[in-house]
Amino acid sequence: MISPTNSSISDLVNPSIRHSMTNLEFFFKHIYLLLLVIVGCIGNIFVIIIFGQKAVRTTVRCAGSSMSVYPFLFYMAISDTMYLIILFCLWLSNYINVLHRPGICQLTLYLTYVCNFINAYYTIAFTAQRLFAVVNPFRVSHFLSWYRSRCIALSIIIFACLLYSYLPILIGIVDGKCYSRPQFRWINKYMDIIDSIIVFLIPYIVIITMNTIILISLRRMKQNRHELLFQNHSQLNSIREMTRRNASRKMTKLLLTVSTSYLIICAPYACIHTWRLINDHGEESKSPQLIKKLEYYSHFIYHLSFAMNFYIYIVFGSKFRRELKRVLTKSKQNIYRYFHERKDFDNDNQLELELTEKNSTMTIEYTFNTNINNINNKHNILRNYFCCHFNM
Repeated sequence: MISPTNSSISDLVNPSIRHSMTNLEFFFKHIYLLLLVIVGCIGNIFVIIIFGQKAVRTTVRCAGSSMSVYPFLFYMAISDTMYLIILFCLWLSNYINVLHRPGICQLTLYLTYVCNFINAYYTIAFTAQRLFAVVNPFRVSHFLSWYRSRCIALSIIIFACLLYSYLPILIGIVDGKCYSRPQFRWINKYMDIIDSIIVFLIPYIVIITMNTIILISLRRMKQNRHELLFQNHSQLNSIREMTRRNASRKMTKLLLTVSTSYLIICAPYACIHTWRLINDHGEESKSPQLIKKLEYYSHFIYHLSFAMNFYIYIVFGSKFRRELKRVLTKSKQNIYRYFHERKDFDNDNQLELELTEKNSTMTIEYTFNTNINNINNKHNILRNYFCCHFNM
C-alpha cells in the first residue's frame, strides 16, 4: 500500500515541479536577460561617460592615488557593456538565429571569455591598489598614478586577448549549434578546467586575502590616525593629510563593496561550474543533471556582475553621485539650450516669413491700386476726348 501511494504522490508532484521549472526557465531566458541588458547598459554607459571625461582625468592626475583606479573602472565598464551586448544576442537567439552562425559563434564566445577574464583581474588590480594605499600610505603617491593604472589596464586586455586566441580553433557549428568541435572536445574540456582555475579560483583566493588585510589595516588606521598625524606633522599638514586619507578611505570602502559583491554574485556559479567540470566523466545520471540545472540558473545570476557596478557607485560613492549630478545637470542645460535656440530660430524664421508675406502683400496692393488709378485716368482722358470731339 505504501508504494502506490508514493508513486501517485510522485506523479502529482513531478508535473508541478516540471511546470515551475519551465516557468522559471521562461522567466530567465525571455524576461530576466532583457531587463538585465537594458538596466546594465544604461548604468555602464553613465560610468563610461563620467570616467571618460577629460575633467575627471585631469582631477585624477592632480589628486593622485585615491583616484588612480578610475582607468580600471572605465575599461571595466566598456568590457561589461560588450558582455551585455552578447547577452542581448543570446536573448535575441530565442526568436532569431543570431549566435549559431559561422564566425559569429567563434567571435561571441571568444569575447565572452575575454570579458570574464577582464572582470576578474580588474577586480584584483584595483583591490591590490587599495591594499597598497592602505598599507603604505606615505609612498603611495610615488607608485600609483593614472598613467600606470591605464598601462596595467591595457596590458590585462592584451594578455586576455592572447590567452584565449585558441578558442576560435576549438569552437564551431556542430549540428546547427555553437559548440566545441568533436575532434577537439577533450582539449576544450581541460582548457575549461584551466580557465575556471584562472578566472575563479585564483581571483577568489587573492581578493579574499587582500580584502581581509585591507579591513584589518583600516581598523588599525582608525584607532591610530590622530596620534600618528599630530606626532609627525604640523597642524595644517595634519588637516591636509587627514582630508587626503579620508578620501582614500572612502574610495577603499567603495571598492571593497564592489569586490565583495563580485565574490558573492559569482560564488554559486564558480563553485558549481568548477565542480561539474572536474567530476564530469560523461556519465548520464540524475546527480549530474541536477548539477547542470543548478549551473544553468546560477549562470544567469553570474551575469549580474556585469551590470551592477554603476548602482554600487551610486549607493556608496558620494563623489560619483556628485559627478553624475553634474553631468546630468550639464546635459539638461545643453538640451534646454538646444531647444531654446531652436525655438528662437523658428520664431525668427516665422517673423521673417511674416514680414516677407506682408511686404509682398503691400507690394501687390500698391501695384493693384496703381493699375486702377491708371485705368481711371485713361478712362477720364478718353471721356474728355469724346466729349470735346462731339461738341465740336
